[in-house]
Amino acid sequence: MDETPLSGSPAEMTRRYLALAAEYEQFRFHMPDALLEMELPSMRVTYLNAIARALLGYTVEDMLGGIYGWQLLEQESLERAIALSEESLARQVRKGLPYERRPGQYIGRYTVIRKDGVRMPVEAQGAFIVDERGVPTGARFIFRDITERVVRERERARLAAIVESAEDAIISRDLEGRILSWNRGAERLYGWTAAEMVGRTADVVAPPGGESEVAELLERVKQGEHLHLTTRRRRRDGTVFDVELSLFPVRDEQGRVTAIGGIARDISEPLRVAQELERTNRLLAALTRAQSDFIREGEPSGVFQALLDLLLELTESEYGFIGEVMRKRDGSPYLRLQALVFPGTEQAQAFMADYMPGDFAFGNLDTLFGHTLRTGEPVVANDPQRDPRAGGTPPGHPELRSYLGVPIASRGELVGMVGLANRPGGYSETAVEFLRPLVTTCATLIEALRSERQREEERRRLELALERSEITLWEWDVAADTITAFAGDREGLQPSNPTTAGWLERVHPEDRAAVEHAFRAHAAGETDHIEVEHRYLMPGGAWTWTLSRGRIVDRGPRGEPLRAVGTFLNITSRKEAELDRARLELQMRQAQKLESLGVLAGGIAHDFNNLLTAVLGNLFLLRQALPGDPALRELVDDASHAAERGADLVRRLLAFGRPDIEQPAVVDLDALIADAAALARPMVEPTVRLVVRRSREPGRVKGSASALEQVLVNLFVNARDAMPGGGTITVTRSVTELGSRRRWAPPELPRGRYHVIAVRDTGTGIPADLLEKIFDPFFTTKPMGKGSGLGLPTALAIARAHGGWLSAESSPGRGSTFRLLLPALEGRAAG
Repeated sequence: MDETPLSGSPAEMTRRYLALAAEYEQFRFHMPDALLEMELPSMRVTYLNAIARALLGYTVEDMLGGIYGWQLLEQESLERAIALSEESLARQVRKGLPYERRPGQYIGRYTVIRKDGVRMPVEAQGAFIVDERGVPTGARFIFRDITERVVRERERARLAAIVESAEDAIISRDLEGRILSWNRGAERLYGWTAAEMVGRTADVVAPPGGESEVAELLERVKQGEHLHLTTRRRRRDGTVFDVELSLFPVRDEQGRVTAIGGIARDISEPLRVAQELERTNRLLAALTRAQSDFIREGEPSGVFQALLDLLLELTESEYGFIGEVMRKRDGSPYLRLQALVFPGTEQAQAFMADYMPGDFAFGNLDTLFGHTLRTGEPVVANDPQRDPRAGGTPPGHPELRSYLGVPIASRGELVGMVGLANRPGGYSETAVEFLRPLVTTCATLIEALRSERQREEERRRLELALERSEITLWEWDVAADTITAFAGDREGLQPSNPTTAGWLERVHPEDRAAVEHAFRAHAAGETDHIEVEHRYLMPGGAWTWTLSRGRIVDRGPRGEPLRAVGTFLNITSRKEAELDRARLELQMRQAQKLESLGVLAGGIAHDFNNLLTAVLGNLFLLRQALPGDPALRELVDDASHAAERGADLVRRLLAFGRPDIEQPAVVDLDALIADAAALARPMVEPTVRLVVRRSREPGRVKGSASALEQVLVNLFVNARDAMPGGGTITVTRSVTELGSRRRWAPPELPRGRYHVIAVRDTGTGIPADLLEKIFDPFFTTKPMGKGSGLGLPTALAIARAHGGWLSAESSPGRGSTFRLLLPALEGRAAG
């Protein structure tokens, strides 16, 4: 940049000033660090140089549109930057003095937010932009991306943490053999602290006479060798032990050896380690074999017993057990044994016979094993007689010299435990660690055992549920074109030919097209599910009605159906009930027609009978007056015979028109109502709900149960017809005393106690002008062909024949109530 002082003419000075300004602007825009300027107090960004735009991802258009400083900093960084700014302003500006920059250079670390949302660590230093009065009007920041440096620092910190937390001794030396670093593993291995060893040579860890070996090894590594060897070293307390040692050169970026690294590991007692490894291998092999045996055979007792036998051998224990934790109804735990080994002495066998007769369950928690059940913690007791956790042993229990109890947990829940006894020398926490693989396997086996029990219980419940229902499950393999029935197929719904065609062959020919359409439409996605009623041929040759329901559960990548599941529901009873209802309704309609004939016969019977009486009388006189002409007497006899037949027909019509209660019996009204409701339910449900409320007081009348049942059924059907949109029919029974003031009976009805059977509906009701006509013969409000108008008159006639009455009350829109009054049998003669 030109540093010549500005002098000369104004034009020359202006030209040079503009040139310097342009040169400064080029320097500012292309400087190697990112530069950002913003105005205060709005914090609006007013300038970003090339590096700043590249780092932050913003353009000039973004800046013109409005970028603010609080958008560019993470919350913690923003708060720290604002706090520093406030601190700087508080020294002068807040006191009314011109701003003066604090001496020195402050560089801070912040986290900025790029336009794409990515966080980026930066180093930044800033300064206020002041006006001619020294008042800050803006701020300028120079920053640089330190992402790579942060990554390197974190990596160094991570490596340092790894080294420091490593179990092995990790040591570094300079080329002169002086120790540069000494981790905690080295402190544990050798006994000296890092403060004691850093700066010293490694000769101190060499065993007596081994100093030359240390120097020789270091020299070889300085030449670039990597060494791995087994040697001996000395601890601070003077003991010498075997170590596995790795030495390696540490190189700089140019590949020069600058230091020596080493890793040491204690490999003392190789025989003990080998033996421990052998024991572990044997245990692991047994665990693997146990899992395989359990999967293959599904029998846990033999698997657990084999594990316990091996465990006693490996731990040199005398006896022990493996048990599963169970829960009583109150939630308290007890132990069910899966495997047990007791001493073979007569005393031990007698104890087992007395205390464990077959169920092999431990429930006393005031014992060493009970402590594990209560707390879920392992128990090591090498002096059980004095252990405060022990509650003693029952009389005759084998001697207990030492004990180890290890809990078996699965997903945080105590599911079992292992107990061992009488190991020479007792037990330690090492034994607990040794048993961990066994514990894990036992937990897996117990969980598998419980899952199998649960699956078996669920299967049993499903089978019981299906056995008590009319449901059979099925699966349709679309690709294989087979339908398989299972879980509940007690009725032979699985054909001998499992293909779809074989199954359809047993569908009734009249229903087959509908069934094929239902399955095909759902497979094509036209319907949400399969639902179709059809007849199905059973193995015995009978047709049963079936409701088939199902749904596609698996489809291929192109949406093609692969598998469907569903149910077959036996609806034969429902279908038969529908047919019975239809037959009953037809019979009722026919009965009503016959009743109309009876009413008609009753209306003309007396007059017709009088006419026949006159005819028969005159024919008798005529026969007496006729001469002995056989031909004339035959004509009179024929006429008399025809008249007699007419009289007999009139008597039959009269008998048909009158209710037949000539042989009355005692009728239990509760049983009568129940029978009538059972008969009517198929005709009124499911749209109408029939509710019967029993009375606490017994009710008996004298009369014809069949005739009274006819009355109730007629009332139920009428109530159903009054509720085309559905509703409720309520039947109640009570006792009333008829006196001078009566609401439901005519004056001629004798006073006394009457049973009242009320039938209420929630239907449309009957207008007042029609209510008074409902008991008239042939009157009906039902459409043509839906009623004869004789049901209620007949019911009334039956009620009157029983010495009672039938009344009706109704309000349009609120329903109707019919009350059947029958004389109470209590207090009357039974014969």
